[in-house]
Amino acid sequence: VYTYINDIIIASKNIEEYLKYIETVFDILDKVYIYILVEKSFIAYLSMRLLSYIVNSERVAKIDDRIAIFKKLKFPNTLKTLE
Repeated sequence: VYTYINDIIIASKNIEEYLKYIETVFDILDKVYIYILVEKSFIAYLSMRLLSYIVNSERVAKIDDRIAIFKKLKFPNTLKTLE
């Protein structure tokens, strides 16, 4: 049986609290024989993209990439460019 865990996200108010949470999570994973690859780990990011949000210490902001993509499209404005 193989189980894949895509994300474990740990947020905290300061670095001391963050390190304590990291240690707790690693201890729990170790007790149940779940190991993570260091190469795929991202630790202590100040800001990150999570689903369609940007999360940082200041706020959680919605990103709507679909709207941004449509805003960048250039639509034809003459009959000649439509052909």
